[in-house]
Amino acid sequence: KVSSEIQPSRSSKSVEIIFHVDSGLPTHIRTLKFAGLENLTEAEKSELVSDSFLGSGDVDRTDGLSWKPNGLRYSAPLLLEERRRLITYLKEQGFAVVGRDSIHAVVYPISEDSLDVTIVVRPGPRFRFGDLTFNVTGPIASAPERKDSSYVSRGVSNESSGSIVAYLSSEPHLDFDLLTRTLQFRPGDQYNQNRLLATKRRLDASGVFSYTDIGTASTEFVEGEMPRISQQINLRTRVRHQVRFETFMQQRNGALAETDNELGAGLGVTYSNLNLFGGGESFRLRSTGSLSVDLGGAGGFTSAQWESSASLSYPYLTFPMGRFDRLATLYEARSELSVSLLAARRDALRLTLRGRGGLRYRFELRHNESLTSILDLVEITVSNPDTLSGFKEFYLDDVLSAIDDPVQRAQIIEDYTRPQFNNAVRYTLRSATSDPFRRESGHNREFTAEIGGNMGRILDGLVFTPGKIEGSIPGLGVFGGSGAGGRMIYRPYLRFSADMRWYRPLNSRNVLALKFFTGFAQPTGDSDVVPFDRRFYSGGASSVRAWRLRELGPGSAKFTSDSDSLVSATDGSNILGGDVKLEMSAELRTTVLRSLFSANWIFAMFVDAGNVWLGPRNPGNSDGRFRFDQFAGDLGVGAGFGLRLGWDYLIVRLDAAYKVHDPQRRGDLLPDGMRKPVLQFGIGHTF
Repeated sequence: KVSSEIQPSRSSKSVEIIFHVDSGLPTHIRTLKFAGLENLTEAEKSELVSDSFLGSGDVDRTDGLSWKPNGLRYSAPLLLEERRRLITYLKEQGFAVVGRDSIHAVVYPISEDSLDVTIVVRPGPRFRFGDLTFNVTGPIASAPERKDSSYVSRGVSNESSGSIVAYLSSEPHLDFDLLTRTLQFRPGDQYNQNRLLATKRRLDASGVFSYTDIGTASTEFVEGEMPRISQQINLRTRVRHQVRFETFMQQRNGALAETDNELGAGLGVTYSNLNLFGGGESFRLRSTGSLSVDLGGAGGFTSAQWESSASLSYPYLTFPMGRFDRLATLYEARSELSVSLLAARRDALRLTLRGRGGLRYRFELRHNESLTSILDLVEITVSNPDTLSGFKEFYLDDVLSAIDDPVQRAQIIEDYTRPQFNNAVRYTLRSATSDPFRRESGHNREFTAEIGGNMGRILDGLVFTPGKIEGSIPGLGVFGGSGAGGRMIYRPYLRFSADMRWYRPLNSRNVLALKFFTGFAQPTGDSDVVPFDRRFYSGGASSVRAWRLRELGPGSAKFTSDSDSLVSATDGSNILGGDVKLEMSAELRTTVLRSLFSANWIFAMFVDAGNVWLGPRNPGNSDGRFRFDQFAGDLGVGAGFGLRLGWDYLIVRLDAAYKVHDPQRRGDLLPDGMRKPVLQFGIGHTF
């Protein structure tokens, strides 16, 4: 019972309204019953009941389907949700004409605080898919009209047969096989609304069509047979050839980037053919050039880069994964073959990359909206670093003067001056429910397993020098060095990593973000080190922010003294990397201002911890090795605060981080005090 009372205020212009609410006793649902589901199998009935929003209990099958939910209060919105669930489930089981009017909840009052509910369902008959018609319209008005068709027969009965017909207008290039390949059902299959949605999703994912629509063409009732429902799919194709010019900003890091405060801008041009061979193949050719400047260093242009790439992608799985695409019900599937060539100049390292080439054959299998498997069946990279004038005096001599171990000195020379060959087979399982740009809720998780370097060993021991392992293979043109006979080295290895991130909104303005990363790499065969670009590094704007890029680790090892010129030359970077990595971060983001200069102003407080270590086979410094009994003391810990400006298309951030615990200076809390923050600038959220 609800009553109201109006009380005038002292001002004649306003009144106070008071509502008196007597809620009474809550009303519970005593018994729930489904009626009208006689045409469902026992397994379907069990599944339907077990997934109910209306609680669970022991089901009595003697009178329909009924049970007594425990402590379930009556809720009209919950009954409406149950109706939507039933409609979805029945449409997946072949009941094509079931709708809102087919399901009613009848309420029987039992006492003042309880009632019984019977959900009456009239699902209608089950349907099969009937004949299918494609109507395709293209952008070329002069193209003649075409018709193509196929007939599906399973040899059981006419009920399991049907035709697929395509009418193509103003579209001279589209192949009929693309249309049939994207189908997730065939004439004669039992009707399933999910299969219709999956077909539309695969058509959209092909990139060939600007418009897709699936509708019912007709229904057919034949005595003694399951009724059939025919479908019509209307499609409009895109313009095949496209050329796009672009400008871009980038923040560079990686094996040959000496700072992640290096921001660049560039120009690029991309040519796309959205249906190269008529089967939905997408071909792209892209070329870019960029210049970068180090905001945290001496300023001026620090690097230049030119890159070209070509890719051919298919909206389905190709050899040898094609059979899996046909056997499994995938949310989406894609195959891609790509090649790339990069040349770069790094003035701060006194290096130029005369050529880095890559070849990759990738399969993406999207299992549902959030879960994706990525298989890099073939990945080959070849690179040839070369030195600029002054490299030895300005960089290499400073580095080597701080390293007494001849093994490590040789490794540094190899990393920075020898051409390298690597191949990998990699599997990645990715689960993502968070917006990759805003990162305000949900999670991102990625697990990767990789085996690499074995192709070089096979070529070395079976092709180039049968019966003999030399650890290198002949160079290839621009990828062959001038020294050591122009040969490329290779290093077999195994690599595993797990990257987990959670985003929890605390209220409308605050988001708590958490990150945990762990990785392990192990050389195999005769090798004792992992390839340069497959090691782990710690420190930087997207890592432990109280240290600069690759400055942290390995472990508590210290390769330089404060007087070493290497400190000024490379900011004390861990140029060797590590085989083991642990990182953890927590960040509280608070939106303090909205839409000021069209941007959200976000204040962040954060804590980072992490490091990298040398593995058991690495010949490096013993202080840098991972040990279970002391790794916690080797973690570098930093904390700080920052500001993010978030527009609809861009997020920029500035962080000030302080060292709380430095593994090289154990026992000193805040070893650098509060006067020397490490400033980190970046694009996008840190994680």
